[in-house]
Parts: sequence; C-alpha cells; structure tokens
Amino acid sequence: MPICKLCKKEKSLIKKSHIIPDFLYKDLYDENHRIRKFDAIEKSKGVEKVSKPPTGEYEGNILCKECDNEKIGQFESYLAQILTNPNIPEEQKPNCEKITNETGVEFTHVTNIDYKSTKLALLSILLRASISKRSMFNEVELGPLEEKIRKLIDSESPSNDNNISIAIMSWHNDDKIAKDIIAQPRRHRKNGKTHYSFVIGGYIVIFYISDNSIPKEIEQFRLQSDNTLSIFHLPKGTGMEFLVNYSGARK
Repeated sequence: MPICKLCKKEKSLIKKSHIIPDFLYKDLYDENHRIRKFDAIEKSKGVEKVSKPPTGEYEGNILCKECDNEKIGQFESYLAQILTNPNIPEEQKPNCEKITNETGVEFTHVTNIDYKSTKLALLSILLRASISKRSMFNEVELGPLEEKIRKLIDSESPSNDNNISIAIMSWHNDDKIAKDIIAQPRRHRKNGKTHYSFVIGGYIVIFYISDNSIPKEIEQFRLQSDNTLSIFHLPKGTGMEFLVNYSGARK
C-alpha cells in the first residue's frame, strides 16, 4: 500500500490533491469556470495570451483523504472563510487598517487573524509544491526542510514567526493587474540564503526558509504569532515591472 506524504502512514491515496487551494483561483475563473491563465511576459507587451485549463494545478497519489480533506482542509477552510466569505461572524472577521507611514510606505495592518491556521495553510501549499512533480512547481525543492515542514503540519504546530517567516506583498494599487495573474513559484538566493515566492491573485507570498534570512526592511511585514500581519503594497505603477522581473524577462 502507498504511503501518504504527510502522515507517512500506509493508506489509500486520493487521485486529486490541489497544490494551491482552488478557492485562491476564484478571481481567475471565467464564466465557464475555466481559469484565465496569463503569460506575464506577453501581457507586459500588451499581448493577452491566455490559456484556459479547467482547474488549478493538482497531483494524484500524494495524500490520503484524512490528511487532504481534514488536516490540511481545516486550515484551508479558515483561510477561505476570512478571504471569501462576506458573512463571516463578526468575532472571526479580520480587522484591516490601511496605513501610510512617515516614509510614504503603504501597507494594510491586519489584526484578529488566526496565526496557527494561516501559517499552516500557507506552509501546506509550500510543502505540496515541493512534493509535486508538475512542471509548474519545479523550482520548489525544499530538500531536508521538507521533512521539518511536514512535521509542523502533521503535528499542527506552526512554530514561532521567526522560524520560516512568511511575508505578503500586493500590487493592489495597480487596478489593471490586481487580481488576474498567477505565476510559477520561484526560488531565490541572496547572500547564501534561500527564499520562495508565490504569486497568486495580486499577492506575493514569500517564504523565508533559511534562518535569519528575512531582510530587516521586510521583517515588520511578516505574519506574526500575535495574530497580526502587515501586507506591504508595491507603489502604484510598479506592479507590472515587478511581474516582468519576477518572470525572468529581465536579468
């Protein structure tokens, strides 16, 4: 019998595990529930080169039903609730305040979020991307860290906010490209430290996996164990430049 990649037990594995949760694609679907998938390089040139796969990226035979639907599912359900449900109970609703600091940096300060559920939901995406054999995720190779993250998710223990720090940025100041882009996750190396970035629906989620690798100027924007998060907004007019650089069109 095969072994589940999360619980490491011999179990029947399901045939379809989404690598990135389907609800995060919601703004990319057309009226026929097919994803509008853009090429960032072509779009930067004004060419709307669109493919329309019927669903997001998924992989078969990596997780058992319990791990996919229940363990990971509980964290994804929380994330879906706060991101997509307008009728969320008031006591569970995140509080968002848009701030411009003294240096002109714009960010949204979010309070009343569940640090544990949010971090484990995001870590589960990183883990599944590393496990996946699909070409979309071929830059995500966690190596020995894969086992560490697996244990965090399996034990439902997110560790502290300095241990695999997660920061989120957005280009929501650029309305034309705010929500219609999803891109291949990228691996980055800086000063001998590795981090990964995922572009989903106008947000850039960055995983700083090496110890002490998060830059000082980004540190305040990480997901924090006091149930807060500050989302940094790229300056207006820089979103497309970021996408082109991110895609590798410019070296």
